Amino acid sequence: MPLRLQGTVARTQSSLCHSCCAVTGAVRAFSVSAPALQVRPESPKFIEVPQPLQPRYPPRRQLKGILPVPRNLFPRRGPDKTSPEYLAAATPEPSSTKHASILARQPTEAAGFVAWKERMAATRRRNLREGLVELHHRKQRIDRQVAGRSAFTRAEHGRLVRQGKREDEALTDPTITQPMKVFQKGTVPDPDRLARIERRRAMVEAKELEKRESRRDALHTLYMNAGNFITTEDQLQKAIDRAFTKGPNPAWFNAGSANKDGESVWNLGPPETVHQMLSKANKTGGKAVEYNAGYAKLTGERVRRIAEELTGGKM
Repeated sequence: MPLRLQGTVARTQSSLCHSCCAVTGAVRAFSVSAPALQVRPESPKFIEVPQPLQPRYPPRRQLKGILPVPRNLFPRRGPDKTSPEYLAAATPEPSSTKHASILARQPTEAAGFVAWKERMAATRRRNLREGLVELHHRKQRIDRQVAGRSAFTRAEHGRLVRQGKREDEALTDPTITQPMKVFQKGTVPDPDRLARIERRRAMVEAKELEKRESRRDALHTLYMNAGNFITTEDQLQKAIDRAFTKGPNPAWFNAGSANKDGESVWNLGPPETVHQMLSKANKTGGKAVEYNAGYAKLTGERVRRIAEELTGGKM
């Protein structure tokens, strides 16, 4: 262990860390070997962290679980559990005839065990009687404390309600104008309150009417589409046979396709894109048949939608 010369230097401890508050001085070793550290690198205290001067109290430990609600041992309508009659019925004394019969049957060496059981039974009876009495005294003391706090709170509330104006309020009250008193007492006057309430009520009624119309339209749409619902096993079997046929599907035949058989749904072509639908509506497609087809189909679809809006339901 190398020898060291250490001097004392007084330092203030008002806003310094723990290491700065320690007494330090000029340290010089007489050997060229490295001094041995008292705190090793694996220790969490190897790096000095400044600590505040105010002490840190340990956090409150959170206990897991829920404690059961204690049972009320002294209900209002129950018997008086501190009366001699109740204690005598709850902790009856042993009968002498039973004790004599037990000793007659037991051998002499078992008399000590019977005496020990008697002492334990007497201790349990005494503990039960004293426990009931002490718990009743504790309940009465707690009830008196709660009643005292409640009475003090009511008295304090009544005193604050009945007290007059403070001296500063009484002296400065004449300097307050009548318009300023209106803002100091009660709610702020709102002349447009009734009109705003009526406007909000009308908005709520309109919103509720819109919801009712939306529900009615959804119900009518469900009724119109109910004709295509599958409700029986025969309809389900027909739908399965129509979608999953064993051979070529007749709905997938397309004479214009290279593969004319009905083994693939792609024989009907890919789905129509948005550009193709716009071209069909604006008559800008490259097909002469679609260009000269007219607007009868498109007009019929639009008329159907207009009729649905006018009648308020699907058609």
